[in-house]
Amino acid sequence: MNETPENHTLRLLQEMRKDLQDLRSEVNAGFENVNIRMDGIAHILTLLAGNLAHHDDRIAALEGKTKS
Repeated sequence: MNETPENHTLRLLQEMRKDLQDLRSEVNAGFENVNIRMDGIAHILTLLAGNLAHHDDRIAALEGKTKS
């Protein structure tokens, strides 16, 4: 039996490795985009919460109520 693998086997394994590396880099790039979007959503929610608190304070002041 031949001890060395045939060239086409090596070539196919190299192609598979390259495809997996490409897939890994695409997945990593996708997760980076998700992280950026989540940071943006968190920022927007923080701004909305601050704005809501500001409105609550103004409404309470207009109604003559003190905030407890």
